[in-house]
Amino acid sequence: MAGSLIKIDEEIVTSAVASVTLTGIDSTYDVYMVRLNNVVPSTDTNDLKARVTESGTPNSTANYDRAQKILRADIAFENTSATNETSFDLSTSIGNATGEQLNSIIYIFNANNSGEYTFITMENVQLSATAILIGNQGGAVFTSASAVDGIQFFTQTGATNIASGTFTLYGLKK
Repeated sequence: MAGSLIKIDEEIVTSAVASVTLTGIDSTYDVYMVRLNNVVPSTDTNDLKARVTESGTPNSTANYDRAQKILRADIAFENTSATNETSFDLSTSIGNATGEQLNSIIYIFNANNSGEYTFITMENVQLSATAILIGNQGGAVFTSASAVDGIQFFTQTGATNIASGTFTLYGLKK
């Protein structure tokens, strides 16, 4: 499997930004992978969200459906889902104290195929704002048959910025 991941774009956040956009999705690869490492919001208790981009512009229409299993260290697991949202959730209440952060692996399928919906699978682990270990596993679909060329990450609307983290987009070699 060595050499299977081809780095396409990377953004390293070291001072607060409102969003991070990774671009470079095209017909070169069938599957893309995004790695989020040590993502921390500027203020405590924030959710990380994502949208796809088309022609470099984030699509904020109500075309995002998702379902996740949330595995928590403090209580029983939870199931969560939503349809017709303007973005999809990646996390629950990320903290910003020492050690509180989000790490995630996201796979993107059918992104540049204008005849298909774009599908996403995700696996996350985070130390929450209340220092609880939480894991999420699930998927999302962008329910518009269009060519997607990137993905944008941001915290819950109007709440805060992304203080730090590394965001990397890879193509999976065919």
